Amino acid sequence: MEKDVEFIELLDENGEQVKFKVITYFQIDEINGEYVVVTPALGETDEAFVLKIVIDEDGNENLISIEDEKEFDLVEEAYNLIMEEQN
Repeated sequence: MEKDVEFIELLDENGEQVKFKVITYFQIDEINGEYVVVTPALGETDEAFVLKIVIDEDGNENLISIEDEKEFDLVEEAYNLIMEEQN
């Protein structure tokens, strides 16, 4: 994923495209993971989503939810550090 992307479109549970604003992109080397934090582009909300970037067998990037609690904790910690550095 390009680091300078401002918006992405994802499919919701109904198959409809929804536009999201990219808050940040980061990597965690110790678990070999790439992540993106997004928030809905339309409307005002404090809701944000953390998605893992995975490469499929054809080389395409896919964004998936983080299912593993330990991985999510590491990602949350990294995100909080990034936000502290930006403020």
